[in-house]
Amino acid sequence: MDQREIINTIEPTKYYTWRIFLLIFVLLAAGVMVIGYLYALNYEKQFRAEVESQLSIIADMKTRELAQWRKERLADARNMNIPAFSALLRRFLEKPQEPDAKRLLLTWINECQANLDYARVLITDTQGVVCLSAPAAPPIAIPQIAHDAATILRSGQTTFLDLHRDTPNGRVYMDIITPIFDDSDVRRPLGLIVMLIDPARYLYPLIKLWPTSSRSAETLLVRREGNDAVFLNELRFQTNTALNLRMPLNHVATPAVQAALGREGIIEGIDYRGVPVVAALRKIPDSPWSIVARMDKEEVYAPMIERFWNIFALIAALILSAGACVGLVWRQQSVRFHKEQLETTEKLLASGIRYRRLFESAKDGILILDDVTGMVVDVNPFLIELLGYSSETFLEKKIWELGFFKNIVANQENFAELQQNEYVRYEDMPLETSDGRRIEVEFISNVYLVNSQKVIQCNIRDISERVKAQMEVSKLNAELEQRVQDRTAQLEAANKELEAFSYSVSHDLRAPLRHVQGYVDMLGREAEGKLSDNGRRYMKTIADASHEMGELIDDLLAFSRMGRAEMCETSVNLDKLVQDTLRDLEATTRERHIVWKIQPLPTVQADPAMLKLALTNLLSNAVKFTRPRDPAVIEVGIVDEEVRGQKSEVGEEQETSDISNASQITFFIRDNGVGFDPQYAHKLFGVFQRLHRADEFEGTGIGLANVRRIIARHGGRTWADGAVDKGATFYFTLRTSK
Repeated sequence: MDQREIINTIEPTKYYTWRIFLLIFVLLAAGVMVIGYLYALNYEKQFRAEVESQLSIIADMKTRELAQWRKERLADARNMNIPAFSALLRRFLEKPQEPDAKRLLLTWINECQANLDYARVLITDTQGVVCLSAPAAPPIAIPQIAHDAATILRSGQTTFLDLHRDTPNGRVYMDIITPIFDDSDVRRPLGLIVMLIDPARYLYPLIKLWPTSSRSAETLLVRREGNDAVFLNELRFQTNTALNLRMPLNHVATPAVQAALGREGIIEGIDYRGVPVVAALRKIPDSPWSIVARMDKEEVYAPMIERFWNIFALIAALILSAGACVGLVWRQQSVRFHKEQLETTEKLLASGIRYRRLFESAKDGILILDDVTGMVVDVNPFLIELLGYSSETFLEKKIWELGFFKNIVANQENFAELQQNEYVRYEDMPLETSDGRRIEVEFISNVYLVNSQKVIQCNIRDISERVKAQMEVSKLNAELEQRVQDRTAQLEAANKELEAFSYSVSHDLRAPLRHVQGYVDMLGREAEGKLSDNGRRYMKTIADASHEMGELIDDLLAFSRMGRAEMCETSVNLDKLVQDTLRDLEATTRERHIVWKIQPLPTVQADPAMLKLALTNLLSNAVKFTRPRDPAVIEVGIVDEEVRGQKSEVGEEQETSDISNASQITFFIRDNGVGFDPQYAHKLFGVFQRLHRADEFEGTGIGLANVRRIIARHGGRTWADGAVDKGATFYFTLRTSK
């Protein structure tokens, strides 16, 4: 072939080839632009969604925080409305010059003002005139309170006096007003508790706080007044706005107006500066407030516009690169194809070598079968050695023709089932070797592809030793089960003996005790007026001793039953349970001057009846051993982790799980009573153990033993510390409610 013929042959091919690659380039360029356009649309959609999500999250967070803040303030007010406070206020109003009532009231409201961070806490009479103030102030009538006093007293409910100024240029305040009624006559109003909140201390900083860095982000608090939306907080870009800046409700393009009208969600509009913004609107539950979380549109969409320019530059670069890449692709295509073919061949060869080495060195027997005929095409050395047959015994034989595999594949129908399921497994299958030995094997067969052709691989594993081991285990399990049954029988017998003992104590000991008490009564009536003073004293000693013996028998039986009583654990509100227990103790505390300091307590997992018995024993002990004190101070609360670690070693017995378990909380009951010698702390929780004489403080010595048993049955611990004449503190742990 001459040069012209070669050119005539090459030129059409060259033209045709370049036309194809030109078409490829055009398609690539079009594809890049379409993908870029779709990506830009999708990015814009995702970006808007992210912005809206961010604003919604911030608005929801602020809404929850403000709602929680309002609930906490209402809770503060309700906590003041208790009978003890009402009784003090009545004493003060009836006798204003009585120092104790005034001092206690001042202490109470001063602690409230200082600890709960209120600007002022006031007590007013029913006309709204200030009687007491923390910090101290002269008695005056506050106009807003005096104006609303009668309405609030009629309602009997705690009332929010929303953000307001007492004078046109005065500070902004919010008041929480709680009516106080006579505890002995709930229809008789005594006065009002007024807690003044300075929003600049917490509310305004909370609203102002924005969780991310932003040059235009802002949170607004608004409410509707007539036909205006009133801004309640100071704004970022305008000063002196709280309760001063108003906007008519017909300015519907303003997000603050939309919020005041009750709308919620994401909107775009014009803010108080006349700047376009994106805002999330939310109503604050149980309040007249609405919140607006907003950002300037320019700031919001700046990253998206920057991304669009980057996408445009990337598309242009990709189109330019596509032209260069298309030419390289055609040139490299044939080279890559031949190289990949060579690499694939080498990999297959190497894989075959590795498989053969694994096949021959495997510690399991392996058979390879033809998927269609079931003929053995290969057998590995381990199976030959395991069964003791030569390779000729296996090769070119159908598997059902091998006698030692007759239980696996007995005929062609079984083999067809194996072909269909592509998996079969037999455990503890017996095989017989060429020398007549019986071995237990595990047989697993799988069907898989090799070069697009199905083959069957059968794995045979000797499990004789494992079967034997499962038989050192079955025997042990049987022995262990028998031991459990024996121990259970012993425990049942012990319980029956304990029940018999309880019956004996309840009946056999009570009978002579009743005789003693009966004859003492009869002797007293028979010899009335005939006995000397000593005789009457002896009679009283016998009666008191028999009565004490009866109480000891009752307490001992209760202690015995406590260890066997069935528990019914549930979530228990410890706050409520403590208050119920205190009500039960009112008969012994009514005439006493006792200061109760009860911290907020969590919900725990416990048996309510048992836990109440433990609380009754601990609180009644605190009441009893503070009898010489005036006032008596009794505290109930939770121990901090640091204090808990220091105190847990004092007078504590290691009965249950580690006290540092994160699922447990340590509680304490502390009093300023007579206390005890710490060297005897280990005796406190023993049966009949008493550290004080019976003529000083009554009791049988069973109560604290019951407390320890109850807490131990809840998986908790008990201990105590104290000092003589310096009070005592009792600790116990309980699991928190899930």
